[in-house]
Amino acid sequence: MGVSFVITTYKRAWALPNVLTSLTRQSVPPDEVVVVLKPSGDGSEDVIREYARKLPIKLVIQEEGNAAGAAELGIRNSNHDYVLFVDDDAVVREDWVERYVKLFSKLRDAGGIGGLVYKAFYRGGRIELVDERFYAEEPSRRGPHRRPLPEFTNYCGWVSTSGVFGAKTCSEPVVPSVYLGGVNMGFRREIVKGCPLSTLYKGSRKSFHYEIMLCYYVRRKGFNTYLARDSGIAPIAYHIVGVESLTRGRGFKHEFWLHYDRAMDYWALEEAWSGR
Repeated sequence: MGVSFVITTYKRAWALPNVLTSLTRQSVPPDEVVVVLKPSGDGSEDVIREYARKLPIKLVIQEEGNAAGAAELGIRNSNHDYVLFVDDDAVVREDWVERYVKLFSKLRDAGGIGGLVYKAFYRGGRIELVDERFYAEEPSRRGPHRRPLPEFTNYCGWVSTSGVFGAKTCSEPVVPSVYLGGVNMGFRREIVKGCPLSTLYKGSRKSFHYEIMLCYYVRRKGFNTYLARDSGIAPIAYHIVGVESLTRGRGFKHEFWLHYDRAMDYWALEEAWSGR
């Protein structure tokens, strides 16, 4: 089972050593590490060059486009059976890849799997890991606009008929869900390699929910996506708290573009469906 890592990065020279170091410590070593870099002049190239002596890094330069386009470039430039995504401001546990391999081997109908994300703090040039969930799990409010599409009837996190996303509380260790996060998720490359993320998010500043679009694409291909919620089996990543990013920021412009992406979700789903 060949595994490719994909890291999309922009203005993160200070954080890249942390995630790349965590990849050098994997119990199952990487077959390749695809780093999609949008140049910013912050010295990220030097960091990547240094770690290329320790990891099988393939550097892909993104000349233009957004985070969704970067993810598409990562998939397109991967060469192995499974594509695992991790954020540039995160670190992963030593058994991260090993757990993904086990889950994909067990869940034969899985086109995508997501793991758990815990908090990390960057203090004094060092990362402190804590056992506190980064994302809160809350059921969404019910309503006709959140009625799941037929293919997501049994899902704990779903795409609705209106394009709005919904979730309910589920207690199983592994649940069917579209709520996978780019900080910690993996896909069968053969299934997602045709997903036109750059087209679906053309004009977007935030690429908000692009991970859910990937899950929708997987479902339309006849496979399922799962979220592993049990810390005993889930791949675990730690995400640095308090760092602004495309989807974590402040101010009117930030909120405007988030709402823009939410409003465009329905049309992006329609286009993904028609282009299957």
